[in-house]
Amino acid sequence: MNKSAPQDLENIKVLELRNYLLKPDMADTFRHYFHSNFVSPMNELGGHTLGEFKINEVNDRFVWFRGFTDMKTRVKFLNDFYIDSPIWKEYGKGANEMIINSDNVYLLKPLHKTVTLKTDKAVTVIDFYICNSTIKKVIELFDTHYIPFLKTINIEDISIWVSEMTENDFPRLPVFQDKNLLVTITNFQDIEEYEAKQKAINNMPNALKKAMQELITTQNNWVLLNQNKEHYDK
Repeated sequence: MNKSAPQDLENIKVLELRNYLLKPDMADTFRHYFHSNFVSPMNELGGHTLGEFKINEVNDRFVWFRGFTDMKTRVKFLNDFYIDSPIWKEYGKGANEMIINSDNVYLLKPLHKTVTLKTDKAVTVIDFYICNSTIKKVIELFDTHYIPFLKTINIEDISIWVSEMTENDFPRLPVFQDKNLLVTITNFQDIEEYEAKQKAINNMPNALKKAMQELITTQNNWVLLNQNKEHYDK
């Protein structure tokens, strides 16, 4: 976690999941450029960088999380950083020259009022559930059956998010907003723990598995490897 990021992560009520496609062989260069030039200045302005990642076994991708206390704080930060900041004016062009596409961005809010987002472990897994016309039933299923099941196999470092549907008031940076989307963010010590727990999830009770298959339209995930400074050499 960066030193200027908020200590109380329960204050994060708006979350951006940002997935950049980079030019070939630029991942390491971009990561260093991004971390060195942008992280501390963004944190100081209220746009908290909560994690920097690569997608497991995928090259030329850079994923990072940015959090805000609310939508008003978000739009103020975006104007302060991208319009008025001398940092962006100096280094923004260099960053954009390494990026092919930066529009793969999800704008989320926590499902429940109290959530603590932690991204200090080696592996973070983002699961995306599209639930066409069934989102309320899926939320109830998660609350009453799926999350309690995960706890029985010792998966507790998990938070649940839905799309923030308030209008994106900084259209210069487009975002995905889907009222049928549910997202979970789960953290693991390493890839071995993730793979072991995934096998346990696959052995969930048949009734729960059937209910999820009936209610969830599509599911996909990002398996992310932590690229924050303390993990660079691992």
